[in-house]
Amino acid sequence: MSKLNILLISSFFLLLGNKIHAQHIWYENESEKENITFTKTVDGTFTINETNPDVSDINTNTTSSKFVRDANVTRGFTYFDLFTPLTTASKYTVTLKAYIDVATSDLSFEPNRLRIYLRNTTTGDFKQVTKTFTVGQAWEEFSFVFEATDFTTEGLESGGYNRLDIGLGNGQESTSEITYYIDQIKGSIPQVPLDEVLKGSWGGRFYIRSGEDLDEYVDNRGYDYITGAQEIADSYPTMGHIITNGTNNANAQLWSLRTNPNVDAVMGATGSVVDEEFVPSLANEQIIIDVIDIFKNSGKKVILYVNTQSPANRATASGAVAWNNYVDTYFAGDGHAAWMNYCEGYIKRFTEIGVDGYWFDSFGSYNINNSLGNADVDSTTEQKDEFVAMIRNAAPNAIITTNIDKDSFVDENGDLILVDTDGIDELVGVDGTGDDPNRDYTIIKMTATNPWSDFTAGHITPLGQGAPPNSWAYEEFTVTDIEESSISIYENEKQALKHLFLPIRATWSSERSDLMFDNDQAYRFAKRITDAGGSVTFSNTTATDGTTSEDEVEILTFMDQQFAINADATVYERPEGAFLVGEEVLSIESNVLEDFSLKVFPNPVKNVFSLTKEVVSGVLYNTFGAKSYEFNNQYKNIDISNLSSGLYLLQVNYKDGRKEHLKLLKE
Repeated sequence: MSKLNILLISSFFLLLGNKIHAQHIWYENESEKENITFTKTVDGTFTINETNPDVSDINTNTTSSKFVRDANVTRGFTYFDLFTPLTTASKYTVTLKAYIDVATSDLSFEPNRLRIYLRNTTTGDFKQVTKTFTVGQAWEEFSFVFEATDFTTEGLESGGYNRLDIGLGNGQESTSEITYYIDQIKGSIPQVPLDEVLKGSWGGRFYIRSGEDLDEYVDNRGYDYITGAQEIADSYPTMGHIITNGTNNANAQLWSLRTNPNVDAVMGATGSVVDEEFVPSLANEQIIIDVIDIFKNSGKKVILYVNTQSPANRATASGAVAWNNYVDTYFAGDGHAAWMNYCEGYIKRFTEIGVDGYWFDSFGSYNINNSLGNADVDSTTEQKDEFVAMIRNAAPNAIITTNIDKDSFVDENGDLILVDTDGIDELVGVDGTGDDPNRDYTIIKMTATNPWSDFTAGHITPLGQGAPPNSWAYEEFTVTDIEESSISIYENEKQALKHLFLPIRATWSSERSDLMFDNDQAYRFAKRITDAGGSVTFSNTTATDGTTSEDEVEILTFMDQQFAINADATVYERPEGAFLVGEEVLSIESNVLEDFSLKVFPNPVKNVFSLTKEVVSGVLYNTFGAKSYEFNNQYKNIDISNLSSGLYLLQVNYKDGRKEHLKLLKE
């Protein structure tokens, strides 16, 4: 029997069902990736760093792993443990590219089966899918599909399907050894169940400086972050989560931890740092550890802010030189590889401390391999995939979001809906530059915009556009949209929980700007969102002593007290004089109109309109005084698509017996 050489490449796990995850390398010799763990073989031997028998085809790596199946056997297995067991009944797909070193005409006489197993080693439950080679001496791609119904309840609940088995020529006998080469096993991590993300949780922000800034604020300015964290933990028991800092805001180089095991390993010396400005003192790195411990002990989930740009982008000149030297010396100029390794060291430490998730900022400007020049979109996306994969492997149970790409509400023609005015006199310019605060701005929509996020980043419309963080438009559109569904799905595949992130003041993270929310409005935002199953975070600020600003304490205390008794929120009313671009509330004679505080939107209306107040009932009269339409106990999404175009008089009735009249134009 002729010798059979099979090279297996690109084994993919695609977690499908309602979502697909970005693929990443789990195992590869050349890049030293071992994010799944080889354990053993059956009826054969497994070795690494073997010469690739054919680098001219799809796999150009110079080395790969090799499995030699024993002679006179009818099977061959190599086993890998999965970092994160499969515990959800979803659709999984494994794809492979394989090479057989026999002529196509001989395939029917040789062991030509290739099997993939997903197995629970505790219960013994498994499912396998078999394919056969159809061509020889050429690469061939396979797709192994596992349906949700393939997995048993026992297998999913008893630790999950925790092992990947690769079966080679199973059930087919050979009288000689058979050699297989295995390389580039790829996969994805099952999505964290949305119930375990931030569902129904309201939270706050605790901004801690990092790197050398942490030393400055603690040692020279007297900031007491421990007291500030304990104050939040003790004062707001209903608060479900906190976003604090892995890196400084907008500074990827400044981490709140000092010791990085990966840097130590690369540089070959315990305590090595890329540059002293990047890290706090050893004494001050204990602060973030203690802060996380305080929040965890109070039952709050801890999310860390991490900036993802290159450390050289905003470091000092000497810091940028230090980083670039580190990249050149230890990573042959590969900035992406250096940054991945650097972040992984800190993520592993944070995982041990008990961090629940990460909020990755500037992900649209993710550090690419600048030593190779400008990367194209595909390579940049691939690097983002690899970065998220690293996080998933270093922190298998972490929930993450990436601040990349925003979405805004549009009308039925696809045009952006714009706010014309907030109806607030003398509103301070939110960016501090005196920009017109009433300039038209878009309305943010919480949408899953990428395949990586478990919850939406939640950033509002940029403050610099003149949009206040407590915009009435968010209440009418953004919050209402969350109430309609707390889940958004990216490309019909990846689910993300809708999470809204709101500065409590006119600027992010600065106690010197104007406070924008009042007690009732803050609670109304949070109550409506969490009742719907979504999540909201208020970006409260840290005052000059490391504790929360006093005026914000009043708001947070009120919210906590209201949540504790599950109080009803106040009813939203659109501010007087606030309206969208192109929207007009038509006036009628003062002897007919009793109160202008009720608003109709949109107006003119094509099919559906809503009111800004709850009403008992309403009636539309045409211009001849005839009753055209009635509705009861409804003030949102009132469908008048069947009415003829024209001007109508709307009469609404309140619980207290009052009546109110407005004109409505049907297009």
